[in-house]
Amino acid sequence: MNKEAQQEMVGFILIVVLVMIGLMVFLIISVRNTPEDSESLQVDNMLGALMKHTTECASPAIPYYNNFEDLFKNCYENDNCNNLPSSACKYLNETLNPFLKDFMASEASVTAYELDFFVKDDEEQPSLLNIVKGNCTGKVSSAQRKINTGQEDLIVRIKLCQID
Repeated sequence: MNKEAQQEMVGFILIVVLVMIGLMVFLIISVRNTPEDSESLQVDNMLGALMKHTTECASPAIPYYNNFEDLFKNCYENDNCNNLPSSACKYLNETLNPFLKDFMASEASVTAYELDFFVKDDEEQPSLLNIVKGNCTGKVSSAQRKINTGQEDLIVRIKLCQID
């Protein structure tokens, strides 16, 4: 009679252990499947295309038209567009919003996006430029580019919210 009770206790403990292992596996899988994909090749390619797009701002002079990457650097250095009555920051802010809107309209799966421009490793300084459009629901993919100014590294990061 005593042996039967011991066998029932061992069986009960074995069931509890199996249930705990199953819960741990479920927890590990659910934690690992975070919705943010930190580096997406598609988003990296989109950011690369954005950075190489030529603008109408010329610095230092015509015919040296800046691309968006140059504009980010010129904005940080407080340069001006020599062919336009505008600073690089003002021109960047005016042209980047409509460009991103048109650029993202061609991507049917993108529901929202965010672009940040900031100095790397400078926690105290706020973003130099932040553009947010839409509410993020679904999968988040992101990419970033480093721009070297000689003095500091600048980061341009884009996050896209896409339909799953």
